[in-house]
Amino acid sequence: MRTARFLPSHIWTIAQANPGNAVFIRPEQSELALPVYVSETDIQLILVELTHILAPRPMVHELLLATIESLQGRLDRVEIYGIRSGTYLCRMVLVQHGREIALESRPSDILCLSARMDCPIYIDDSVMTRNGVPASSVSGGPELSASQNVEQPVVLYLQNELKSAVDREDYERAAELRDQLGELSRHGDYSRLGESAQGGAVAPDELGR
Repeated sequence: MRTARFLPSHIWTIAQANPGNAVFIRPEQSELALPVYVSETDIQLILVELTHILAPRPMVHELLLATIESLQGRLDRVEIYGIRSGTYLCRMVLVQHGREIALESRPSDILCLSARMDCPIYIDDSVMTRNGVPASSVSGGPELSASQNVEQPVVLYLQNELKSAVDREDYERAAELRDQLGELSRHGDYSRLGESAQGGAVAPDELGR
């Protein structure tokens, strides 16, 4: 395996780009970020994993991780190792009894797993050279830290989920979401984000009753 050519990276931000929604992955100490275009549904799944909140129903990634664990394995890392016909070639790398097992995966799947398990994303440097974009060109990117970049769409997602839970009178779920928003609020001011949430937003303290 050409490990010397792989760059350790992390999910840096989620933003709108010309072709659609993009998750930007940024190698450590790099001025470039790799855009990975995914569907709106995949964006929601990735946001759920980033927040580590309990989804209303078990997700397929939970089943996969439970299966890996039951087979006495563990997820070691995920990789983006090439490009074919305009699509990233990705794999998850498992370790079982000291042996590595590589499984081909969709880009959205490795992003969900990385977010859920906080495992590293390794990008082949040839992929970064070919498709990387300057981080400064990503909207909202240069002036924010990596955690803040991810936090913006996460907060919007949680606010919309909170409003939905209140509308359907699922107050137990709403309380969980309120607590998650409260936790995020201790790391920075995001009050202005609620103004742009689709369909409006419910302030975290409105569930205090």
